[in-house]
Formats: sequence, C-alpha cells, structure tokens
Amino acid sequence: MSVKDERDVREGHIEWPDLERFPDIPVFNTKAVVQQTNVPAPTLRAWERRYTILSPARSGNAYRLYSERDVATIRWLKERIEAGMSISQAISLLRHLEAGWRQLREHEQAVTGGVPFFHVALPSSLPQPPSTEPEAGKQAPIAQADNGQWPALSELGVTFVRYPPTLNMRAALQSLLEAFNALDETTAKALLASMLAIYPVEQVCAELIAPTLWEIGRMWEEGKLTVAVEHFASGIFRGVLTNLLYVTPTPPGPPLVLVCCSPGEAHELAVLMLALILRRAGMSVAYLGQSIEIEGLLHIIQQMNPAIVCVSLTMPAYMASLIDLGRRVQNLPAPRPHFVFGGQALEQYAHLIPQVPGIYLHGDLQTITSGIRRLLSSRSESRN
Repeated sequence: MSVKDERDVREGHIEWPDLERFPDIPVFNTKAVVQQTNVPAPTLRAWERRYTILSPARSGNAYRLYSERDVATIRWLKERIEAGMSISQAISLLRHLEAGWRQLREHEQAVTGGVPFFHVALPSSLPQPPSTEPEAGKQAPIAQADNGQWPALSELGVTFVRYPPTLNMRAALQSLLEAFNALDETTAKALLASMLAIYPVEQVCAELIAPTLWEIGRMWEEGKLTVAVEHFASGIFRGVLTNLLYVTPTPPGPPLVLVCCSPGEAHELAVLMLALILRRAGMSVAYLGQSIEIEGLLHIIQQMNPAIVCVSLTMPAYMASLIDLGRRVQNLPAPRPHFVFGGQALEQYAHLIPQVPGIYLHGDLQTITSGIRRLLSSRSESRN
C-alpha cells in the first residue's frame, strides 16, 4: 500500500479513482490482469457477465484484452471488497461516484475553466449485508436481483440530480439541513437516495434520519428553524420511508406484528422507521399509522389475532390514551397479543411507565427489533 493510501485509510476517506486518467487501450490479457490484481479469472468473467462493469476487447484469437483503466477499476473494486463491501455494493458505489464526478466536473469547467476544486470522498469502512454472491467460477443468472439492501432510485420516486462531494453521515446531515432550510426538495431527495444506494437502510435510519430529526427539533427549540421547515423535512422523510416500507416484501401469515402511533399521536416517523426495520428483518408487519382509534384497533386485534401490538408515543399529552389502550388490550380474551410500547414521551416521563399495562421497549432501532424478535420467539415456544 502506498503512503497516500495509508493516509486515506487513517483519515477514513476513499477518493474517487478518476478512471479517465488511465488509458482505455486494450493491451493486457487475462493472465496479466490476474497477476497485477490477484483477482481470479473466473471472478473477472463473473463481474463482466453479471454487472457489465468490464468490457474487454477481443484479440484475433478471441482472447480477452483489458486496458489500464480496466485494471484500475478491478483494483478499486477489490479494495472495497476487502474493506467489507459486497461486489454489488462496490459497483453501485462506483457508478454513483462516477455520475457525481461527471456532474461536478461539468460544473467545475463552467465555473473555473477547468481548474480543479473538489474531490469525492467516502468513509473507508462500510457494513456488509448478508452476501448473496455466487461462488467463484459459477455464473449467477443475469436477472437475479441484489440482496434487497440497496433499493433502486426509481422505487423511491426520485431522480438523481447532483451528488454531494462528501458522503459520510455527518456531512450528509449538514447537507440535508441546508436543503431543508432552502425548501430544496430535489436536493434533499437526491441526497437521501444517494445515501440509501451506499449504506443499508438500517444505518441510514439510525445514523442520518433520526439524528437529523433530533437536530431539527433542537434548532426549532432555539428559534433557529421554523415550524414550516420542520413540516417540510418531516414530509420528505415520511415519503421516502413510506415508499421503502411498501417496496419491502412482508411474509404472509402469522405471526403478525401491528405497528402504530398511540391514540391522538401524530408524530409517526420513529414508528414508521421501526415498521420498516421490522419488515426488513423478515417479520410480518402491518403498519397502521398515526393516531390510532382504540375501538378500531381492538376490532383488528380480535379479527387478525396478531402476536404483538407495538405502539409509539411522542407527546406526553396523550399518555392517558396510551394507558387506556394498554388496559383495553390487556382485558381482551386470550389469546391476546403482547402489548409493546415506547417512544420519546416515556423517556421523559419514566415514572409513568408502570402505569401502562404491557412491555416497555426502548433504545435504538436494533435493540427494539431484537426485543420484538425475542418476544415472537418466546410466544412461538410457549405454543409448542
């Protein structure tokens, strides 16, 4: 590893490889490329077939010939894989970076006449979802979908317009706040779509959306941000999360988890994120939305026989309604569901938790998801 590469790793950034500076003349045969990159020939052929990321020319004897640009691409992908990515993630990242680089380069040429003023950087270590890559030497079907961790931009209903120069969570949060303050819907949606193309949904929810909401709340309390901007930001988050929820398949049949806001509660983003994460964890989830009506929920419980009813409360003003709902569920005839509750209001008024009949879960989304999974497992074991 070069001194520059070591510095990039220490500083937690990976620079865009600027592939266009490498010649695109096909000169290297497969054996030479394998020797230069330590990537086996079957893997190279699999990448070519499945992702069309490499397009080697053919010599007179039909052998593949690769260019220096191909070799640089292969090395860059190999580094990303060694850092923890799957090949599908690495290729998705490369394509997004290239699109952003080209747009920024066009802007640079228009503004400065070609004098460089930017670079594109990303965190050097990204979490790797469960791999579905084919075994070495085996061809994966071209039509095979990725593992579901990276939704297509079309599924989010947005168009990629511009790529932010730095894609880490802290920079993305700041860029989102700037877009929200400017009521710039296009930029905000493009930024969210870009982050979702690189990071798992769970990480985007926990490390970008939730902290951004907290920061918006803090700024509103300090008078640095208006209610109109808060509503604008919430609407964009709600739209993206709702689209993600409904493009995520849910397994049919029991055990069913009902997820909703407490009666009277209109703040739904936290519980919407939870419904999405539970569904992505393989649970059968029905999301019932804001301000649930008690009689209607009780009717659904008796009709659908869910294993768990999960209710969120943000505003303390509706604490009495949550307590009433918990008691009504507790009084239903067996088999009744587990009544799980949580939310910001319970963190602020912890002394009221014992008054709510049910199971209080708190913590981050991963902790709550694990708690709900344990409840489902214990319920299943008790019935066997």
